[in-house]
This record gives sequence, structure tokens and C-alpha cells, in this order.
Amino acid sequence: MLRFCLMALLLTLATGCSMPRVIVLNDPLDAAQHNDLGVAHEARGDLDLATRAYERAAQLDRRWALPLVNLGNVLAAQQDWRGAARAYEEALGRDPVDPVALNNLAWVLLQKGDLERSLTRIREALALAPDNPLLLETLAEVHLARGEKAQARSALAAALEIDPELPLDEDLRRLLRE
Repeated sequence: MLRFCLMALLLTLATGCSMPRVIVLNDPLDAAQHNDLGVAHEARGDLDLATRAYERAAQLDRRWALPLVNLGNVLAAQQDWRGAARAYEEALGRDPVDPVALNNLAWVLLQKGDLERSLTRIREALALAPDNPLLLETLAEVHLARGEKAQARSALAAALEIDPELPLDEDLRRLLRE
């Protein structure tokens, strides 16, 4: 025992007799600032940092849907369809009448091949914002995936009537040429 005490004393003297300091880190940013930080990271292409910033923003303000919509967008950009759908659904839990979250969820469901739920969600979005050309474009894509070309053309024509400069993907451009 005496040997142990001497070793402990020597070790203490050798390391400098100072007590270890405990550092407590404090996060000074609020939810909006974390969301803005996520937008900046996303714009620079730092999607992992953007994801963490959006998750922190969503955690800090549990009523605010926007960070979860942004999180869903980042996950969708990484083709994490399951994660993106979860983020959009959580956003809709906070704000059930957010047409952007509904549209983006419809698009993710389309990517997953869940055409029925996708159609339901995009119709809900259009009920909230019927003149949004992006929502009409998503509706056209859902109808096209379901093999409903006439409905797809109709939705696409309505979208282009509102915004003739609307950028279209190749499937929709091909539909217009047919």
C-alpha cells in the first residue's frame, strides 16, 4: 500500500499538480441562426454540415417546420428517400398546410415508386396553392409515372401557362414533343 501511495504521489508531482479543467461549451445560436447556417452550408455543397445545422434548428424550435423541410431537401439531394420522406412528414406534423413540404414529399414518394401516396400528397398541396407551377409540374410527373399521359399534359400545360420559363426535366419535355 505504501508503494502505491508513493507511486501516486510521484505521478502527481510529475504531471504538475494541477487539477483538470472542465470546459462547458455553450451554443449561442438560436434555431433561426442554425437554419441560416444550414442554408449557407448547403449553398457551399457541405451537405453533412447543412444536415447537422438543420437538425439542430429543428431540435431548438420544435414547432418550426422549415428546418425539417430544408433537411428533407438535403437528404433528397443525397437520394436518401427514406430520410427525406421522414423529414417532410415530420415537417407536416408541425405544419400540416405547408404546400412545399407536401410537394416535396410527393416528389420523394414518386422517386420511391409509391405513386398512390404521391398523388394524394400533390393533390393536397395543390388544394392549398393551385397556381403554383412547381406543384403542377410535380402533378404532371406523377401522372406520367402512372401512365396517365392526358392528365400529365393537362397539368404541364397549366404549369407552363403560369410560368412559360419553367425548367422541365427530359421526361416532361419528351411528353410535350409527343
